[in-house]
Amino acid sequence: MLKEFVSVYRPTIKRKDLEYVLNTMVEDKIAYGEYAKVFERKLYERTGSYNVIAVNSIFSALSLIFQSLDVKSGDEVILPSFAPQVYLNFILLYGAVPKLVDMEENSYRPSITMIRDSISEKTKLVILYYYFGYTYDPSPYIDLFHTVVEDISSVIGAGVNGEKVGSKSQYAIADFSSKSLITTGDGAAVFCNSRKNYHFTKSLIENEEYSLDYKPRNYCLMPDLNASMGISQIETLDHKLKLRESIGKIYEQAALKGRSGFISQEKDFDRYYSDFPIIVKSNLKDAQLFLKKYKIEGLRPFAYPLHQYLNLPKEKFPVTEYFYLTTLLAPNYSSLTKTQVTEIAKVLASMI
Repeated sequence: MLKEFVSVYRPTIKRKDLEYVLNTMVEDKIAYGEYAKVFERKLYERTGSYNVIAVNSIFSALSLIFQSLDVKSGDEVILPSFAPQVYLNFILLYGAVPKLVDMEENSYRPSITMIRDSISEKTKLVILYYYFGYTYDPSPYIDLFHTVVEDISSVIGAGVNGEKVGSKSQYAIADFSSKSLITTGDGAAVFCNSRKNYHFTKSLIENEEYSLDYKPRNYCLMPDLNASMGISQIETLDHKLKLRESIGKIYEQAALKGRSGFISQEKDFDRYYSDFPIIVKSNLKDAQLFLKKYKIEGLRPFAYPLHQYLNLPKEKFPVTEYFYLTTLLAPNYSSLTKTQVTEIAKVLASMI
């Protein structure tokens, strides 16, 4: 049995990762500056986007995108119900109308049929979310509706059909909070896929160039102090992803021996093992207690699906309800020891 409790999320920041952070403090470069620009460059090089804007929160990133796309109060935003609550919070606070859709059966991608049926003259954009490091082809969604925003938080740099995820839509977004693949303590990034979009979005941000040609702007750029943490992590990301993949494949073999299962990645598409979701056959709470007995955390991906917050009929979201009632995340970060991985795999294989 494990000696200490193993949680699902643990930022994999090592002492060496803090060298850039120390440099920013020694050089007195705390606000947005050279380190943030280096972080932005490394992000657009990794993702194939035209350029990137690093900001201080996911709310700031969404605000910039909504302003850039001229989303108004009453406009409709289509997104999956199986998604982080922050999206619902922002859309409602912005005054827009969320139009929720279900998932495809046996797949971590939104229902394209339900998206098609949800499009109206009031639709302003479609948000696509990539789950747990799984990828899918966004082209059918982009062909269906012209304005798509992709959340690539768990798949930064992954490829589909020879192209980087997030590089085909007008904008993509990534969250760098403590539970993300890359963490800067807090923060996010807006990925712009054209020169026009980048410069227009950049014009919405406050800078140090003052003039009488005034208009309200967003004060939201990521400080160098946070960006420096991101630089070190993106430099070691491929190594950490290989470790996560090795762990994930051990878990998959273990799950096949027991009664739990997992969703397979579509062929020929990259899979990052950013998280490891298992499909539990027994009652979810019982499964959590079983894992806890062996000092392992099992965590729901989202506290509730978004349609439950809005009191929408569960019958309209059968696949989302299935994932909500059967999915647990198991610890899968790169700093797990061999002993921890072995013990967790044994428990997964013995789950009832």
